[in-house]
Amino acid sequence: MKKFYYILMIGVSVMAVSCSEDSVTPHLKDTTLAFLPDADDNSEEAQLRRDFYQTYGSFLLFNDTLQHEALGKDVNGDMHYFTEVLDLNYQVGMSTESNEKFKVILLTDMEKKRAAVQYVKDYLLVHLIGKLKPYSWLLVDKIQRDFSGSVSSPYAATGQRAVALACNLLPQLSDAQKVQYTAQVMNTIIAKLATDNAAAFDEFLQVSMTYYDGEFPAPTTNAENTALLNQVGFISRGANEFKQETNGLYPSQEQDIKAYARLVVASTAEAISRKYADYSLVLEKCEIMRKTLKSLGYVE
Repeated sequence: MKKFYYILMIGVSVMAVSCSEDSVTPHLKDTTLAFLPDADDNSEEAQLRRDFYQTYGSFLLFNDTLQHEALGKDVNGDMHYFTEVLDLNYQVGMSTESNEKFKVILLTDMEKKRAAVQYVKDYLLVHLIGKLKPYSWLLVDKIQRDFSGSVSSPYAATGQRAVALACNLLPQLSDAQKVQYTAQVMNTIIAKLATDNAAAFDEFLQVSMTYYDGEFPAPTTNAENTALLNQVGFISRGANEFKQETNGLYPSQEQDIKAYARLVVASTAEAISRKYADYSLVLEKCEIMRKTLKSLGYVE
């Protein structure tokens, strides 16, 4: 009897699991929907965002609040909401809270929004295609960056899901000034876009692979430190545990990619050749960086 009882219980358990599996209906929400206007939103801004996505394949945002949905009332009759705000510091797998915080002031004028979008089309998207194309653009009036209590107002800020662009100065800029402004914006965002595609830089990293994150006897002057770094193919110093660049330290792979990406975007090949004429490894890495960026979608 006891054996029969066990067999019966196992049978019932299997039937229960089978019935349960048959009745399960997955409730998966497409996360990209938070980056698009509501389907019933027929405003000019909504259409501008839809057209941008259809044409360029990147989402367009004017607000860092991605979702704000009513969840219902509690026992006291108070309404509760689920709110998702775009986090420019977000990285897949990040486990610690960043000392860097961003706050944005939104654009409120439709004419300024149209002008900001036109600037992105005319000056930025012409340089960024393929894998370097940002997932989304967040166009705002101003950006405030707080890093451990030190506050600044950057032209742009980059996250894994968005490039935020401060557009408050655009109405005051001439076409020539917009070119200069674009160079500064590109200098800010290209390093992050490059490190997001770090797997493509293996050839670049191999040149100085034995030195990353290492130490060497710190020279007495910055000039001597720079020369020693240049000799083994580095153009930036390494950082200590407080993230401060320090003599006697080789940079990390991420620091190296960022430094070279900025250099290649900000300088012509001729200017780089003149500056680093005595450092063959620097010139070699610049050439590899330029080639890799182009393969990822950078257009000079």
